[in-house]
Amino acid sequence: MTASKILIVDDEALIRSLLSRTFEQAGYVVKTAGSGRDAIELCDHEDFDFVLSDVVMPEIDGHQLVEWIATHRPATHFALMSGFDPGDSGCANSPRCELIPKPFRPTQVLQFVELALAS
Repeated sequence: MTASKILIVDDEALIRSLLSRTFEQAGYVVKTAGSGRDAIELCDHEDFDFVLSDVVMPEIDGHQLVEWIATHRPATHFALMSGFDPGDSGCANSPRCELIPKPFRPTQVLQFVELALAS
């Protein structure tokens, strides 16, 4: 069985690095993107099992990325991460998307993704 592929999208390098290490140590294949634009470029050429994205990013934010994923990669699970996005999670276009509030522990995010992929 091949390892699940995860894309981590955040304009903060520290968060990308922390989550990337957590998922790699758990056996996932991980790619990262520092912007929504870079994430769309990757998703346009590769399939991912799960995309984790920050909400607040320049140019293409997490909400816009959710819309693109829902349209172009509807089988991909998705979660938005934010400490600044009360109320609407931006996931209305996909039942596979949820909001992960910041701050979080990387192991909490790992467990969240594992449960989502198992369902």
